This record gives sequence, C-alpha cells and structure tokens, in this order.
Amino acid sequence: MKTLASIQILRAAAALSVVLFHAAQWSHLDFAVGAAGVDVFFVISGFVLWTACEARPPTPQAFLLARARRILPLYWIVTLAVAAAALAAPMALPIVLPEGRHLVLSLLLLPHTDPAGGPFPLLPTGWTLTYEAFFYLVMAVALAAPKDRRLQIVAGLLLAASLVGFAYHGWYTLLANPLLLEFLAGVGLARAWAQRRFERLPQGAGPGLIAAGVLILAVCQLSGLRDDFLRPFVWGPPAALIVAGALKLDADGRIGAGRLVRALVAEGDASYSLYLVQAPAIAAFAWLTPAWPAALRAPLSVALAVAIGWLCWRLVEKPLAGRLHHLPAAHRRRGAGLGPAEQEALAAVDPDLA
Repeated sequence: MKTLASIQILRAAAALSVVLFHAAQWSHLDFAVGAAGVDVFFVISGFVLWTACEARPPTPQAFLLARARRILPLYWIVTLAVAAAALAAPMALPIVLPEGRHLVLSLLLLPHTDPAGGPFPLLPTGWTLTYEAFFYLVMAVALAAPKDRRLQIVAGLLLAASLVGFAYHGWYTLLANPLLLEFLAGVGLARAWAQRRFERLPQGAGPGLIAAGVLILAVCQLSGLRDDFLRPFVWGPPAALIVAGALKLDADGRIGAGRLVRALVAEGDASYSLYLVQAPAIAAFAWLTPAWPAALRAPLSVALAVAIGWLCWRLVEKPLAGRLHHLPAAHRRRGAGLGPAEQEALAAVDPDLA
C-alpha cells in the first residue's frame, strides 16, 4: 500500500503538535491540547493498518513480525541511549528513571508503573507504543479469523478492553483505556475509504472537517477542558474529524506536489524518530537553560527537537530500516516460515508506521 500524502502530512503535524506540547510544558506555558497529536496518531494507525491488511492480508505471524521490525529497533536504541544519558547526568533528564526492572519491562513494551509510581516506560513517550502494541495483537487475532469476522473481532476486543478499564482503575491507567477506541475510529475511516465514501462527500468537506476538528480542540484549550478520563471522548472525535478531512482532500486530489507538500511528506517520514527523541531533548535543553525566558526557550526547544529528530531519522532510522528490509528473502523465510506471497503481504504493511 502506498502511503497517502495526507497521512504523511498528518503524521508530521501530529508529531509537531506533541513537540509543541512538551516545549510549552518545560517552559511553563500552557498548550495542553498539543498532546492531542497522540490521538491523531492513534486514528491514523487504525486507518493505515486496516487498509494495508485489507489490501493483501498477511498472516498474523507476518503482521507481527513486520510491526516489531518497524518499531522496536529504533525504540530500543533511543531508550538505551536515553537511559545511558540519564545515568551520566540524572539532573538533565529527571523524567527518566533508569532502574533495571523498569528498563527491561520498558524494552518489552509491557505495561507497568515506573519507580516513581507513574504508568510510563523509561522513555516516557513510549507509553503510546504500548497501546500500539496492544492494537497490533488485536489485529493479529483478527487476521487469524475469516475475513467477514475481522471487524467484529477488532471492535469487540477494543470495546471489551475499554470496559475492563472502567471497572478496574489500575488497568485503566496502564492500558485498558478508552483511548483504544481511537484505533477503532481509524478502522472505521479505513472502511469508508475502501468503499469510496470520501469521494461522495461534497466538495469543501475536507477543509470543513479539518476546521471543525481544529475548532473543537481550540475550544478545549481555551476553556481549560482537559481530563485524562474524558480525553478519548473529547479529543478523540476531533482527531477523527481531522484525519477524515485530510483523507477527503486526498480523495479529491487537492493535495498538490509543491515544495511545502514535499517537505511535509518528508517530515512525515521522520515523524517516528521525532516523536521518540523530542521529549528527552526538550527536557535536557530546559535543564541547560534554566534562566532563559519562555519566549526564547520554547521556540528554540522546538527547533532543537525537530533538528535532532531529523538527524535521528537520517542517520539511524532510515539506514537501519534499509538494512532490515533488505535482509536476504530466503533467510527471512527460514526464520519466520513465510512463503513468497506472505513476504509480499508483509512488505505491504512494513513501511507504514502509525
């Protein structure tokens, strides 16, 4: 599946939104709604993975291998690098707690509380990958079932997990959270895309949907409406509206090929690296500049995080992905038990990150 320009641009925008959130946070400014970039990411993930798996369904084994190969190597590298930095200069990264058990559970993406009692892995923003990993497992279960039952399985498992979270607060905090329903919203958009429903929407619907989503988020910011319990019900719908609007623009062919679009698509390629490195980079910069005014520190934090994220993508993620992708096909088949058709299906999923 060729990744849509709209999805790449949204990935770039969502990652930048989270960067702005953390830059504001460390400069004692209020941009809480910037964290909604994560909600956009979850909707995108549901859309991309359902679309890819519907186009050429891989086996559950192939799907999980593709996902692990895509997200884990870079996550492990950044986590270990941040752990080492925190050991060398603990005051620079107070958000990182490099304790042995915590590190191991974080690398395995297993939900747990950190040494301070928070529901975060060693690389704090990695909590979203725990949710992603759960969604991957749900998708793998669905891929093992007949095609006409897959939507029921995905919806049923995500709804069940959300209900369990309501019943047990500890599970709600760690994983069984209604945020999982945002993946389901992405699946719904994927089905609408496959059925060409976006093409039947009136002209102008794309910008209108995006504007509606942004307006709702702006009202949340201005009104101070921010509550972890309400988050999936308050930020989830506008996130879905924004993704739907971008898909409508793509369906109408209204996303051009100018320099700005190409730059945003390229930044979308680097969005995973940016997302992983931005929080520790901003925290360390704040430690180095305690007396700087917020008006100076915040924008420089954003610029620094974007630069480090791009370098991480260019020098680490991209070469690493190339080496993993170009492993000898026969070797990959021996290790995973995959045939040529399954390898082709795996390749359809592998380039896409949500």
